[in-house]
Amino acid sequence: MRLTFLAPALLLIAVFIYWPLIYTFVLAFHQWNLTSSEMRFVGLTNFSGLLDSPIFDAALKNTAIYIVGSIPLKVLFPLFIALAIWVVSPRRGIVYKSAIFLPTLMSFVVVSLLWMWLLNPLVGIGNSVMAMLGLRLPPLLSSPDTALWTILAISAWKIMGFNMLLYLAGLASVNRDQIEAMRLDGAGDVALFRYLIWPTLSPTTFFVLIVTVIFSIQQVFTPIDILTHGGPSNSTTNLFYMVYQYAFQSFNIGYGAAGTVLIFAIIFVVTAVKMRILESRVHYQ
Repeated sequence: MRLTFLAPALLLIAVFIYWPLIYTFVLAFHQWNLTSSEMRFVGLTNFSGLLDSPIFDAALKNTAIYIVGSIPLKVLFPLFIALAIWVVSPRRGIVYKSAIFLPTLMSFVVVSLLWMWLLNPLVGIGNSVMAMLGLRLPPLLSSPDTALWTILAISAWKIMGFNMLLYLAGLASVNRDQIEAMRLDGAGDVALFRYLIWPTLSPTTFFVLIVTVIFSIQQVFTPIDILTHGGPSNSTTNLFYMVYQYAFQSFNIGYGAAGTVLIFAIIFVVTAVKMRILESRVHYQ
């Protein structure tokens, strides 16, 4: 009886999740171009060719930078903002929460176009503001030295409000009576955070960290595609965008599928290691 009710949902999951996943693994071992119908088994050739390609080294390095750079911007910074809002009055807190959460409501396409306009060196408002100060806005998106960090900052600005709300939800479970008791015992702000607030927020922080690592590769795809197209000189491309280039620009489905399998393996290993190391330090109530 239960299986009857679950059958439609299980069918949708099988068709739209498991079948594409399995078929991607199959394609990774075949040579296939979208312009032809012939698909030929090539074993591990796609993987070896992908690993030897010059774009893979740049994409892997940039992916690591995106992941590591996302931790302070998308995990720690929203925590500090949530703590700052938590200590102010509820009325003022609503204003701050609304302002910070607003970018989260916008799609990545809108956010990317907004920042494209703001950072435009000719007609952008950022250049106008800098000109009023007697300064000149540097080419943040067209310089290999700054383009990657600009993409990372835009992505963090978009996601920061959502992670802030997660922390605020966790802070709502902090016992105010315990805070008053610790204050009476002479505990300062550092002691309150270390012995009460941080243990309470550790499950939320663990969740935010895992989700940030998993989705940091995917979240920057749209800004990369709209603002830099992986350039200049592959300085902003990552593994996700590399797969898109091989599969839908070069029509090399085998390389694209092999790249997808590598991304899956990397995310799986990194997430498993993080869960193994960090889960023992999480304090569940």
